[in-house]
Amino acid sequence: MKRKRLIIPVAAVVVLASLFFILGGIKRSNGGLVFQVSELERRDFEIVVSSTGTVNPVGSVDVGAEVSGTVASVHADYNDFVKKGQLLARIRPDSFEASVKEAEASVAKAGASLLKARTEYERNSVLYEKGHVSELDILTLETAVTATQADLLSAEAKLSQAETNLENTEIRSPISGTVIARSVEAGQTIASSLQAPELFIIAEDLRTMQIEADVDENDIGLVEKGQRVRFIVQAYPDLVFDGTVRQVRLQPETVQNVVIYTVVIDVRNEKRLLLPGMTATIDFIILDHPDALLVPNSALSFKPPVPDKVPGGGPFSKFTNNAQGGQKPAASSMQAPQVDKTKVFVMTEEGYPAVSLFTSGESDGVYTEVLESIDLCEGKKVITGIRATDGKKQDASKRSFFPRPGGGVGGGPPPDMGGRPM
Repeated sequence: MKRKRLIIPVAAVVVLASLFFILGGIKRSNGGLVFQVSELERRDFEIVVSSTGTVNPVGSVDVGAEVSGTVASVHADYNDFVKKGQLLARIRPDSFEASVKEAEASVAKAGASLLKARTEYERNSVLYEKGHVSELDILTLETAVTATQADLLSAEAKLSQAETNLENTEIRSPISGTVIARSVEAGQTIASSLQAPELFIIAEDLRTMQIEADVDENDIGLVEKGQRVRFIVQAYPDLVFDGTVRQVRLQPETVQNVVIYTVVIDVRNEKRLLLPGMTATIDFIILDHPDALLVPNSALSFKPPVPDKVPGGGPFSKFTNNAQGGQKPAASSMQAPQVDKTKVFVMTEEGYPAVSLFTSGESDGVYTEVLESIDLCEGKKVITGIRATDGKKQDASKRSFFPRPGGGVGGGPPPDMGGRPM
């Protein structure tokens, strides 16, 4: 009986001492570990898809020559504004004028032949009615009239072609716009027998531009017509330009084993700062939420150094569900949060971690939007990790807060009771 009475007080002292060291280790120094925290912030939250593209005029026309010859004169230069029908260049017309005269002579000759054939037909038609001309003769004369009519039509067509070629020696602008390219000089010989050479490029209106952007197949599903776009060009790195997606072209291209799609973006260029050929660095605005409450994704992946099962809760009852206005439910409530909620750990005023649940929104891979929460607000500190006091980061999932033989948390000397709580 005396031995049993002696064992009971000793066991009580051991239990009290263990609890003392556990509470001291958790609340004070936690074996030389401190929590890394980050404050929640409110700011504009965007999700973007980045790309590059080339600035081009919306409407541009390549002006060529339909006839061959030597350029006699050039009447337009780079950056000139020209009107529709304005003379741009002229080809020497000598040979074409001669062709017109020759065609006119052919028309006159065919007209004379037709007049003669008709006269003979009309005279012999009277004799045929009186029976002095055979039917075969009158048929021959009628055929001659038809043939000379066809010769006249052919001659007139050749004359029209010759006149058209003569007109084409004057190269005129098909639209009103700005000359952005010129590749012809006076005295240059142009050969247009197989393909019309490009002499000028005229942009219809440089106040309206477009960007043809290359978007990777991984991101093309996020881009759609009417989407807002912002971009910069190297010439004006401090200026941000806006645009709108006009078209997502369905024809893919493969560049270095990467499938890309062309997205056409409409851009206003009232100040004419954007020039054809500029390279644009583009952001497609997939999502834009102003004044959003954001939590870092590192806080979502944080796992506290708490064993799965602690009899009676123990000192780990300090890891509470803070979503109920500071109440401290049992530890089991932390282990089974609501399915549609996201969990983070926040720091209480006493320096203890506490669970907070919230409804999450979109994420850009770095931050996640907080849509609805009872206690999360701007400036609230969330735990993102654990590090040692020597600055080395620790893996919380491999760190236990249970005291080991020898004192302290995780081994070593007993915790410093005068240390500051985390």
